[in-house]
Amino acid sequence: MATPQTAQAYVAYHSLFLSRDRGEPYENFLRRAEIIARAGVQRSFDADLLVTEVDLVVVAENQGISLPAMDVRVTRNQWRNNPDVQYWATYYESAANLLGL
Repeated sequence: MATPQTAQAYVAYHSLFLSRDRGEPYENFLRRAEIIARAGVQRSFDADLLVTEVDLVVVAENQGISLPAMDVRVTRNQWRNNPDVQYWATYYESAANLLGL
């Protein structure tokens, strides 16, 4: 008789690439990034009950340059108690300058 396998909890790592719209202020870009990041975190937890933590990086793209704009790292329990991307996000402030914005 086979022994059932033990379930393993894990961290889900994701990178989402988001292009800046022509003439879009960086603040507007970040609001779009937050909306997409929130959906990505929620989708990760909804899709797999074994995911205990999500680490999601939003990569900004502008005129052929790509670099991280923000990172959201949150556990399932933290997200359940406070599903606010701005609270859990780390913003890379140098991204705006490096992207020429």
